Amino acid sequence: MNQSVKEKSISKWKIENKIEDTEKPGRAWLEISLQKLRENYRALLSKMPTGCASMAVIKADAYGHGAIKVAEVLEKEGCGHFAVATLEEGIALRAAGIGGEILVLGYTMPRDAFLLKRYGLLQTVVDESHAAALAGTGCFLRTHLAVDTGMNRLGISCKDIESIERVLRLPGLRVEGLYSHMSVADSDRKEDRLFTLRQIEDFMNLKKKLEEKGFFPVCHMQSSYGLLFYPMEGMSYARPGIALYGCASNSPKERLGLSLRPVLSLKCRIACIRTVEAGGYVSYGRTWQAGKKCRLAVIAIGYADGLPRSLQQGYALVKGKKAPIVGRICMDQTILDVTGIPVKEGDIVTLIGKDGEEEIQAVSLAERAGSITNELLSRLGGRLTKIYIE
Repeated sequence: MNQSVKEKSISKWKIENKIEDTEKPGRAWLEISLQKLRENYRALLSKMPTGCASMAVIKADAYGHGAIKVAEVLEKEGCGHFAVATLEEGIALRAAGIGGEILVLGYTMPRDAFLLKRYGLLQTVVDESHAAALAGTGCFLRTHLAVDTGMNRLGISCKDIESIERVLRLPGLRVEGLYSHMSVADSDRKEDRLFTLRQIEDFMNLKKKLEEKGFFPVCHMQSSYGLLFYPMEGMSYARPGIALYGCASNSPKERLGLSLRPVLSLKCRIACIRTVEAGGYVSYGRTWQAGKKCRLAVIAIGYADGLPRSLQQGYALVKGKKAPIVGRICMDQTILDVTGIPVKEGDIVTLIGKDGEEEIQAVSLAERAGSITNELLSRLGGRLTKIYIE
């Protein structure tokens, strides 16, 4: 690799104890607190039932936080099990020197079985035909079987015990684990809680039947909300995801029951400042018109960086004050009304995180965009520099 290119790629992943303004990037970036990540992980460990280990979910670049760095930190904390979504994500972790078990939660084509074997990855079996195809590769893969308990996504129905047994008995395939997924564990509606309890009951009944037949795979079912609100005995792992990063998924009103703190802040700089007279239109589509003379700041971040274009009636923090977003968010820029706020070009704007006494939580921003935190964070783009703060 060309030395200057190598140095540039390394500089993108800074680790600082204290970051001065002059050391921060010139456009847009993420500040990620490794200490908060550690504290969240330790808090979640305190909720683990006896005999249950953490399988940290670091798919989608660890929900935008940087999968390699997050895995390195958690590995030093004693985490020995990770979950990713794709073969490529697993390979990237192995190439970075991450040890322990890595489970690929998504589909991998049988033709790529040799890569699963080469990199020592566990693969999810998504149905019986997938199992047969993987077994036929001759790679003798280590796998976990997905079981459907009501989400109707991946997995063999938990009621289809015969199909599950056939998969468990397949020569050429080593099924080490069995898992399912709770589809509404984040809901407090009575009917959703009853649905989740039925999912748990069905999974536990399947586990018991298989044990009676001499099958003893490791089992896991709880993601973040499952771990926090549905304690289950007899599980080998729990799969915390969004909670690791200190966020609720759906609403600022959600209470997760642990002292979890957001790990990530999203910041950028003011690119230019302009005055718009009353009646002037702003941004694409002329969707916003100035009701009076106002001062606007164009900030160097847009939907190509992961800021949702659908964000309406949102705001950012500048100098500790709220500055409304006006007009449509563009691919590379967003416009704020900074009337009455003493700002200049180059000043820092906070879109997620704290500035003075004010704070914008990722879950609040996601809610205003009509989405959830999981989607918002996982879409934060590759153009954003990541700064890791110790």
